[in-house]
Amino acid sequence: MSVISPARTRPTEIHPHHLPTTIADQADELLDQADWYADHRNLTASALIHAQVIQLIGIRPPASGELARCTCQNCYCAAIFDAAKAHTYLDGTVEFVQCETCADEHRLTGDE
Repeated sequence: MSVISPARTRPTEIHPHHLPTTIADQADELLDQADWYADHRNLTASALIHAQVIQLIGIRPPASGELARCTCQNCYCAAIFDAAKAHTYLDGTVEFVQCETCADEHRLTGDE
């Protein structure tokens, strides 16, 4: 019998195209709602929605409890991952997010 908790066997990030379309769409809608709540300073509602998404997509809960979506303009991977590991850059006045893999493979600074 294994003593490894089920949470440790879950991935720390997921690419939405690996999920059933209905789950990926639902996760995307929920993350949009969480962003809206965060933008309006309702951080409790945002955190509750992030917890819902974590359960829905089956990833390991990040220590921060907050998720991010990769919006890398170089490859458009769209990974959902721990927000604490996000690399951000500005392209004009728009902020974009890179996951760890994108930042390692093709880090963008907005000066390209």
